[in-house]
Formats: sequence, C-alpha cells, structure tokens
Amino acid sequence: MNDCLSLNATANRVAHLVREKEEKRVQERRRHLIYLIAAFLREQGYSNTVESLFKEAQLSRDINVCDNIDLETIILEYVDHYYAKYNRYPKLCKKAEIGNVIQTTNNKKERVSKILNPKQEDSRVTEECNNIGRNKVAKAIHTASTWNELNLGITVTPIFPTESGDQRVITQVPISDETFADGDKLLKPIGNLYPLGSELKEIADVISREIVQQNLNVHWDDVKGLKDCKMLLKEAILYPLKYPSLFSGKLSSCKGVLLYGPPGTGKTMLAKAVATECESTFFNITSSSIISKWRGDSEKYIRVLIDLAKHYAPTIIFIDEIDWTTTRNTDYISLSSEPIRRFRAEFLARLDGLLSMEYINVVLLAATNVPWNIDIALLRRLEKRIFVDLPDEISRLEILRSYVRDDLHDSPDIFKLAQETIGYSCADLKLLCKEAWLEQLRPIWASLEAKAISVSDIQNDGLISAMNYIMLAKSKVKPIAKHMSTQYMEWHKEFGFSK
Repeated sequence: MNDCLSLNATANRVAHLVREKEEKRVQERRRHLIYLIAAFLREQGYSNTVESLFKEAQLSRDINVCDNIDLETIILEYVDHYYAKYNRYPKLCKKAEIGNVIQTTNNKKERVSKILNPKQEDSRVTEECNNIGRNKVAKAIHTASTWNELNLGITVTPIFPTESGDQRVITQVPISDETFADGDKLLKPIGNLYPLGSELKEIADVISREIVQQNLNVHWDDVKGLKDCKMLLKEAILYPLKYPSLFSGKLSSCKGVLLYGPPGTGKTMLAKAVATECESTFFNITSSSIISKWRGDSEKYIRVLIDLAKHYAPTIIFIDEIDWTTTRNTDYISLSSEPIRRFRAEFLARLDGLLSMEYINVVLLAATNVPWNIDIALLRRLEKRIFVDLPDEISRLEILRSYVRDDLHDSPDIFKLAQETIGYSCADLKLLCKEAWLEQLRPIWASLEAKAISVSDIQNDGLISAMNYIMLAKSKVKPIAKHMSTQYMEWHKEFGFSK
C-alpha cells in the first residue's frame, strides 16, 4: 500500500514538473515573440514604437534576436507549410468590426499583462489595467485640449466619428519644406494602384524602398570637368523636366540615356548630380531590386517598377551596370534559357512602353563600363549614348587643385603633374591624393602612439600641404583603365553621341 502511494506521489510530482516546464516554455515562447516583433519594428524604422514596446513590456536591452531568425522568415515558412498541406494560401489578416476591434484590444491587454506577470492574481491584474486605462484616458483628454489650444499648422482627423454622430470636415494645411530639416522627401501613397493585400502591392512596397528620398547634395559644379557630358545630360533630362512646353511636339525628349566609359570616370557622380538638380523621384535600381529566384517574379518586379515610375512622375530610373540585364551573348544555350528569355522580353517590352509615354516624364538613365556587351535591342532603346571619357589635362588640373591648399594652385609642380597623369581616371586621381595625404600623416603616427602629441595639436584642414607628397604617391598609384581607352573610342565612333 505504501509502495502504491509512493508511486502515485512520484507520478504526480513528475506530472507537476512536466506542466511547470511546459508553462515555462510557453511563457518563454511568448516572450521571444515580443522580441521578434521589436526587432521587426526596428528594421522597418519604427524607433519610437520600439522604445514604447520596450518600456511597456519591460524588455531587456541585453537580449538580441539570433541572426538566422526573423519574423518574415517564420511567416513565410508557415505560409509554405499551409499551402503544402491545404493547397491554398492562408489568410493572415482580415477586416474586423469596430466592436470586435475594441474587444480584441482589451483581450490583448489582459494577455500581455498575464505574460509579463504570470504569477500575479487575476483580480489584481484587472484592477491595475483599469487604473492604467483611466490614467491614459485622462492624459488623452488633457493632451487633446492642449493641442486644440495650439496652432502648429497641422491638424489631426479622427478615425472614428464622435459618439453623437457628428462628423467634422477638417481642411488639411500644407506643411512647408522647412519642417523637414534633414532634406528627406515625402512620397505620396500608392493608393489604389493595386488591390490591398495583393502580391503586386507587396512588390510595390519592396520597389518603393529603392527610391532615393534623402538629398544627395551633388551639384553640377561638384563634378569636375566633363563639360560636354553635363551639357548633354541637361538637354536630355533636366531641360525637358524644366521646360516641358518646348518638348511637347512630335519630336519629344528622349526617354533613355546611357552613360558609358572606363571605371572611375564619374558616371555615378553624374547620376547623383541629375538626382539633385532635377528634383524628381529617383529610383536607384540594382540587380537585387528586380531579380528573383522564383519563377515569374522578375517580370512582375519590372512591371511594378514601371507602374510606380508613372505614379511618381516626374521620375528618373537609374540602373547602374545595366549590362547585367540583357548581355550580348553568342552562346545559344544561354540565350535559349526560358527564364532569361522571359526576363529579357518583359524588360524590353516595358522599355518600349516607357518610350511611348510621350506626355509622362519618366526617363531611364543607365550606366555601364562595358557598352559592347549590351544587347543591341536594349541599346536601341537607350536613345542618347554619352561617352564619359578619361579626364583631359584641364580637368585633371581642376581635380588636383580641389585636394591641395590654395597656395599650391599655381605651383609649377601641379601643372607638371596634370601633364604626367595622362590615363588617370577621376577615381585614380582621388586615390593618388588620398595616398599623398597618408604620406603627409606618416611622420606623426609614432608621436601620436607615444602620446608625445595629441590630435588637437595637429592642424588638419583635410588638404595636402606640399606637392612632394603627391609626387611620392605617384610612384605607388597606377591608372587601371589606361589600356582600355582605344576600345572605348572605337565603340564611341560606332554607337556614341557627341555634342
């Protein structure tokens, strides 16, 4: 009899321990979910919401989500599992009634309170939640009355009507550009371009992230030399946007511009100048933006890109290294690959539609280092082809002067150096001056490490103080595109455009 009682007690103890471990795992899983939500919100840029969540949920700052775990991956795996099991995709969210929303919010508050304080009594938790709710309502009323007394040029429209059923129509006051000191641009919402919850809407959200919203602050004067290239870009892109009435006839402005030339000659710098000067929506498209491993997705990305470009017009679509899109290839097997052929056909077809939009300000700006590898069909759609050549002697002198002190601008050595750097690109000249700057700093490294002097004792204006440092660096920095000049000139004579 005693043995039976002992066995029952042991079994009950084991069952109790199992229940405790299971409850602990459930609480830990729910706690991890909150950390995943916080990490997702931080990635999306909701920093204020993350701070509020950390304070309300009392999350620890010392805990980070593992690298191989994120909320989007978990949802994607669930969707794939659901589709494999039921042969249809799950519906993750649905529209709820107002009463259900309030009830759901109250339930969530109770669940969160139980998660954060699982050992407190239910009555105590309910009382605290009610107190918190009353305090929040009082604060909200006080805040609303305070905001009504202020006149900041911003109005807030309530989501739901008041209890009396009266609805107020509030006129929105436009916000000036001075409100945003950082220079970021505000984009209008996508609106009804795609149905809510559709796959194209999700793709549009992804493509919209490629819009450059901050001010790049690169002007025409910041691009040294390249006078002809800047003039051609103004005629092709800037002037049609600035004076549209002059390009409204049968011979409208060009819709495709190609910048080609050796590496480091300033093609990307010119694109940044275009983005700054034109003050239009600027898409910076890379291969990761519109290439997908899933069948048919790349074509959808291209379609959404063109739709968004028309939606946000005037728009400039910049594709750097465009030769990766449709490369000239004599290999029949490569050309006959179905995904490549479908992507190429969709891309060229959408570009044809772009060229036909005479009254919509959308321009494709592309850049490449190997123009002879571009597919001839794509080349036809890039109407104006601008050769960004290596800088001439005058341009090299202008670039070198921007990195040295003013007293060296008329030095005979700098004129001599401008003559001796034939074949150097703009990037090569910058690298040359950077190496000269290091040569200028090398004598003081030992004194700084020995703490004989401090950084504040050094007069640092960021400019080179003597030409001998550049002469010494010239023996170390060699031009990388000098041997390619002949090949570019031959292609330019056959396909290029000269002012």
